[in-house]
Amino acid sequence: MSSNTNLNEKDEALIALLQVNARESVSNLARQLGVSRTAVQERLQRLTRMKVIEGYTVKLNPDWQKSQITAFIALTVNPKQAKSAILQLEGMPYIKALWTVSGGYDLLVEATAPTTEKIDLLLDDLGEIEGVSKTESSVVLSTKFERR
Repeated sequence: MSSNTNLNEKDEALIALLQVNARESVSNLARQLGVSRTAVQERLQRLTRMKVIEGYTVKLNPDWQKSQITAFIALTVNPKQAKSAILQLEGMPYIKALWTVSGGYDLLVEATAPTTEKIDLLLDDLGEIEGVSKTESSVVLSTKFERR
């Protein structure tokens, strides 16, 4: 990614507006920024070229999210098979995020699924990945607050 020094105040304001609502129309973005639609479109293209913006996402309704089961799963992985394991994990649909971590485990998975049965099946799939020698899972019971 390019350095943030190439961003000006309008770029930063545009990014902030998109973080609130990535589906905001270009016209509304232009109006809020006090610039033309063309200027917003050019900024979006430049920010995408610079890889500051890599895509747009969906913000899920918190009430719907409460109906989902979230689990954090720690994995121990053979270092020689880590790359292959990571590629397989990336293709699994219920996995939202994957981090490398320090401590007793190598990887930490955040998974969200509609039922505990789906989480259980995911754990079975994780155990079948070559190089994964151990898993330890924790199911989230409630969210007190979240900053994302």
